[in-house]
Amino acid sequence: MHGFVELENDCLSLRLSTTGGAVVDGHTRDGRRFLRRHDDGAFDVLRSACFPLFPIGNRVEGNGFELAGKSYRFKPNTAEPNYIHGDGWLAKWNVADASATHVRLVFEQPRPVNSPHIYRAVQTITLDGATVTLALSVTNRGDETLPFGIGFHPYFPRTEGTRIIAPAAAWWSEREGYLPGVRTPIPDSADFATPRRLPRRRLNNCFEGWSGQARIIWPEVKLAADIAADPVFSRYMLYAPEDDASFFCLEPMSHTPNALALAGPDALHLLASDETLAGAFSITVSDCEDFQ
Repeated sequence: MHGFVELENDCLSLRLSTTGGAVVDGHTRDGRRFLRRHDDGAFDVLRSACFPLFPIGNRVEGNGFELAGKSYRFKPNTAEPNYIHGDGWLAKWNVADASATHVRLVFEQPRPVNSPHIYRAVQTITLDGATVTLALSVTNRGDETLPFGIGFHPYFPRTEGTRIIAPAAAWWSEREGYLPGVRTPIPDSADFATPRRLPRRRLNNCFEGWSGQARIIWPEVKLAADIAADPVFSRYMLYAPEDDASFFCLEPMSHTPNALALAGPDALHLLASDETLAGAFSITVSDCEDFQ
């Protein structure tokens, strides 16, 4: 069974599920959505509005890595062949404390299950005026030093006029298996250094060299959302499927997808026992009359 937590202030309303630690709805008090709303069917975290990524974000090709002469393995946690998105999005979270505008959720992995990691994760979500802040920390509770990564997987509404600003330095192409291919300059059609509509094709690419700043504009409802991410989130994943134009994802991440296979454990954050990796990002909504 899963439960829901409602957060609300004079500007925003947010709804969360203890299953997956997922946001399932986010809108202004006058009903304009800045996050995708879960439909009324059976709960599915992949139809939610946002969920956390840890202890590794995205896919791990080959389900393993080596560190200090030892091999470590992952178990596939979905129907896909590769372990994906970590553990918390498929787990039940405990509500540590909550108020009308704040909730703190805790998830503990006391033994290796699908990953070799043993840890404690804490997610806090706070409303402050027109801003929602999502913070995530993961602490290594095991005896071994292991690579950790964190991120968030928000789903934003997509309209015909939606524009994005999210400057970055480079991107990764996509290859078979939904995995990163090669790192190249960003093509003009996907360069969001200035306001741009999403191209009419699939995007599933990691953008590196990100400042942590992004802006989304929905001209149809005269709404904008400004994203501000901590420096730990130095890249984002942009996902826009070709067969469903109702949403897109702009995912702050601490590491490049498949970094374990591409560059090894040093490409993530090596945490010794009791060390913590933490980061937060915020979404601030505002009225927007400028559609250009």
